[in-house]
Amino acid sequence: MAQVTITGSIRQIGKTQDVSEKFRKRELIITEPSGQRPQHIPVEFTQDRCALLDPFKPGEEVSVTCFVNGREWTGRDGVTKFFLSLSGNRIERIGAAPAPAGGGYAAPPPPSVADMPPAMDEDDLPF
Repeated sequence: MAQVTITGSIRQIGKTQDVSEKFRKRELIITEPSGQRPQHIPVEFTQDRCALLDPFKPGEEVSVTCFVNGREWTGRDGVTKFFLSLSGNRIERIGAAPAPAGGGYAAPPPPSVADMPPAMDEDDLPF
């Protein structure tokens, strides 16, 4: 699984959604200013990582480390589509003082299969 870091300002922080009894998610939109036009990039935090967004608010400059996830889905009509998502693993303020040695929190573990959203059937697709 590839890992990327996105730096920019927080445009929006969604509310935690309980998708099922065992799965919850929360979306963060980062505005990344490079290039001719700013890019608004959605990053999904899941399970216990949803709480990582609690101390942040729109407008703050942050660095978000996330995993790139891709998956394949074949509909009942036999057409195969591919989906790409970014799973948030860590978020920190840009310019924030580093955590004191021996203090703070350990980085959360990388996402596991249990962190992934449940398989969707054709009726659940967003399009």
